[in-house]
Amino acid sequence: MMRMVDGESVPSQFFIDFNIDMDETNEDTIEKAVYKNSSSDISALLDGCSYEEIIIPKIKNSINLKKSYNAVILINNFEYIQEISSTGAFDFITTTSYE
Repeated sequence: MMRMVDGESVPSQFFIDFNIDMDETNEDTIEKAVYKNSSSDISALLDGCSYEEIIIPKIKNSINLKKSYNAVILINNFEYIQEISSTGAFDFITTTSYE
């Protein structure tokens, strides 16, 4: 989610758009997936993510996606205060804990 320019780490557009300080995250805790087909089923979008057996049951009954998505970005071990809920093609959906 970062790129290098002249030896310096530069945040991705996602970090910029959602006002996330890349120094507050660890790249090892970021998961992302792009799917061939879009889905409005949160369980399908999170299938295969870390801690899916905990995360999916916690949110599947409380999340009703209003549109279909073909990509998902998860940032584990990060507390996001929903400053920005939507930008471009990305929407902030929810926060949850896997503990």
